[in-house]
Amino acid sequence: MLRRPLFSRCAVIFFAWIAISSLHTHHCEAASNQPPAGIQFDGLVSAEELDSLVDQPVAIKLRSGRLIAKVVLDSLQFDRKQNGLKFLKYRSETGRTSTIKVEDIYMFWVGRQRFHLRYFPPTQQLFVINAAAADEQAESRLAAQGKQIRQRADDQEQTEATAEHLAFLQQAATTLKDVGQFHVEETDSTLLFTDYPPAATGGIRLFVDKLNAQLNQMFGLPQSDSIWRGKAILAVFSTQARFAAFEEQVMNNPNHGGRAGVRGGDKRFLQTAIAKKLDNNVARGLSWGYSLGFAGRLHSNANLVPWMNMGIANAVQFAIVPDRRRQSSQRSSVTRQLKNSGSMLGLMSATRLDQERWPMAGQLVQFLVQSDPIAFSQMFRDVKLGVPMEEALQQNFGLTDEALAARFGQSLGVPGLKP
Repeated sequence: MLRRPLFSRCAVIFFAWIAISSLHTHHCEAASNQPPAGIQFDGLVSAEELDSLVDQPVAIKLRSGRLIAKVVLDSLQFDRKQNGLKFLKYRSETGRTSTIKVEDIYMFWVGRQRFHLRYFPPTQQLFVINAAAADEQAESRLAAQGKQIRQRADDQEQTEATAEHLAFLQQAATTLKDVGQFHVEETDSTLLFTDYPPAATGGIRLFVDKLNAQLNQMFGLPQSDSIWRGKAILAVFSTQARFAAFEEQVMNNPNHGGRAGVRGGDKRFLQTAIAKKLDNNVARGLSWGYSLGFAGRLHSNANLVPWMNMGIANAVQFAIVPDRRRQSSQRSSVTRQLKNSGSMLGLMSATRLDQERWPMAGQLVQFLVQSDPIAFSQMFRDVKLGVPMEEALQQNFGLTDEALAARFGQSLGVPGLKP
């Protein structure tokens, strides 16, 4: 008579254990989220904090630009051996679960908390970072430099800013009506202001969107993202006289000296160009200025180290307008320069960079991007958020200036290269 109650009690305990176990599978598996000893990341989330996120509504933005919403965080699955995050599992309103590789995730939100992933190159792992906590530490570093994080505009703000830019350009066209027939053409990323007829600008419209996508990829941003306030403005003039009229009558700049260029700032990004014909030479010039503006605006208003700044512009021009002959010639020239000097001529510590060293900077950026594109984009972000260049290089590539110079030299057949 005692067996049935005993069995019933055991059954209750057993099924309760099953229920608890099934609930536990929704939690973080081996969730340390801890990098190796001695490594520290801004905003690193503890295992306990991660565990509290499970079973909460989550929105996930993928690197492809796709947004997954109206789902619940089911589990965070970690590498049991090395404690890096491997997979994120979510479930829909119907209870169906799906799993995402974390390398495909750009950012995710749980409630009002925003999280991104920090890459650790030596073990190729990803760790969960609380974006607000990381930003707070970055703001402190930047404040000491008199700089600040540049916040992204939301969709409504972007729409309003684009409308503001369009109004500015339409007024410019009216102001210059006696100079030429100017008009505005809008692409996914850019507003093109020009006196060239629409039939002649198809190539340049495709070019600027391709350039913007190339830069997004280089810096680890989703393809659909825009770092501009509204859209970038590109003003292309068919003659020197029409450029001069724009500068003097629209921009109130009588001291332009006939030189086109880039205007950055919080309000808008404006690049001007004088082009007798729209060919690859014009495209290379545009990519240079556009890249500098992009890098200058991304993440913060802090200044970038000169070699990285000019190296990015140099490298992007070849990525967006391939030219094997020019690329080979530049590589050979840089190799000779390094062999003759036995060093990088102080490139990495230079506070100003003469034009003679721009190709060397470009080759160095290409080398780093090819070595590890994620580490490069993360190193760039670290520097723009106030981390010293030497520390960012060590954190992302595990290299000192001396070790980087040696490896860079080896890649070009110049052993024993010094910084």
